[in-house]
Amino acid sequence: MRFVQKIRSLQREMVFRDPSEKKLFWHSSAIGLRHLAVCVQVFGIVGWMLSRVFANPGARFDRTETVAALIGMLIGTVTTYLARSVLINAIGCFLCAAAVAFGFYSNASGTLNPELWIMPMGILITVGMAPVFSDYYSYLASALAVWFIISYGHIDSIIKSPEASWIVLFIVSGVLLGVLLNWLFVRERQKIFLVQRELIKLAFKDTLTGIDNRRSLMEAMQNYHARAASNDFYFLLIDIDDFKRVNDTSGHDVGDEVLVAVAEIIDRYTQTHARGRLGGEEFGVVFAGEESAACALAKQLCESVAKLRISTHAITISIGISRLSEAMSVAEIFRTADQGLYEAKRQGKNQYILIS
Repeated sequence: MRFVQKIRSLQREMVFRDPSEKKLFWHSSAIGLRHLAVCVQVFGIVGWMLSRVFANPGARFDRTETVAALIGMLIGTVTTYLARSVLINAIGCFLCAAAVAFGFYSNASGTLNPELWIMPMGILITVGMAPVFSDYYSYLASALAVWFIISYGHIDSIIKSPEASWIVLFIVSGVLLGVLLNWLFVRERQKIFLVQRELIKLAFKDTLTGIDNRRSLMEAMQNYHARAASNDFYFLLIDIDDFKRVNDTSGHDVGDEVLVAVAEIIDRYTQTHARGRLGGEEFGVVFAGEESAACALAKQLCESVAKLRISTHAITISIGISRLSEAMSVAEIFRTADQGLYEAKRQGKNQYILIS
């Protein structure tokens, strides 16, 4: 029950943090909808082919229109399948929808009452394609194009029909229903995207400091370890000196301030490297680069943290450094870095020790 309540709470907070996240949503939606879009497009193509198979035996269809419609459908479907951006996906869906509409439009010439044929086909295409468009504007443009194509040449007869008002109402209702469905599908995808964002944050981010947590850092370390044979990687095990004394004398709220401040410094200087909070007052960094650069980073971190003053406390850190080697397991690399950390504290703290 609490899980359901949490999901609902996350869904109510459907807000993108910044334009880049919104752009990521549109991009991921377009990519994620490719297979569904292709399935719907194939369904439309097969439906059009079956309409030809079961057409009136005496019906005659324009060969040029048939070939043009088929080519448009294939180009639209292939474009959709290969799409890797919102624009290309929209173009592919638009082309296929327009081609399917043109294919059914060409069928109308073989019927006695084309007006009765185009209306249900227009509604079917308009509503059927609503879930596969990743944004509102491309769907609306495609829906209008479908109705323009499928009703071309029949508008006068529709207007002059005694039931013209009903027909127009029928068409407008179909378009509005499609727009509503598309909007609802987009909203649901947005909910899923934002909930997944929060769940990923909870799974891989430290809630107090905002940097990666132990799980995330360990996954990164495993990846780096797999490439250690051909690259230089170093693991920095960082511990806040005398952190227990800070908690005991000033309280856990001040201790939390210290953790956040140290995490901000680590995050600032290790933007291009994997870093995270391992637990308690321990942090870790997987540094990609030469030994001298890893030591320079450790020195910079020690000096920057030493400038902190939080509630009368002077804050320092000690760092143990170990090189990632394929000959050592991740656990052994941790133990080696821990030995360096122990030695750094034994020698007076506020320094780093490399164990090679």
